[in-house]
Amino acid sequence: MLAVLLLPEFSELEAALALEAARRLEIPAYTVAKGRKGTLALAGSVWTPTYAFPAAPPPKALLIPGARRPERPAKDASWLAFLEEVWEGLEAVFLGFNAHLFLAEAGRLPKEVAAPGEVAEALRALGYWVVPGGFHREGKVYATQGGLALLPALSDWAGKAIEL
Repeated sequence: MLAVLLLPEFSELEAALALEAARRLEIPAYTVAKGRKGTLALAGSVWTPTYAFPAAPPPKALLIPGARRPERPAKDASWLAFLEEVWEGLEAVFLGFNAHLFLAEAGRLPKEVAAPGEVAEALRALGYWVVPGGFHREGKVYATQGGLALLPALSDWAGKAIEL
């Protein structure tokens, strides 16, 4: 089961890619957020999460799309509690464009990551090693450059190609 974590002002492109990839892989998927009210996405659409944190079933994989200020929710106890609750049971965590900053603030970002431009610079300033490529896996964390780079990361985890 794949859960897509809807941070405030998240990338609907990355969320939609993950949900469609899960559908094509025949993996159940859902969206989850702090509450069930509509969550604003970067391009202005509003998504209603399938579950609020307390009611969400435990996922095997978690996708965190990029967001306007991804580090802010990681300072909120309810976001951290959800991450703590599901972390041990996760096989994989996929990071969108700048979702690295959420995991870094939460203290769960591995030291070696793939990341795009400005995000890479911010991570280097925090002491992380940024490696070239669309995605890099360390442990269960798939750090990506976001956007379409999520697809090869999801394919790697699933063990089969995802054709859109």
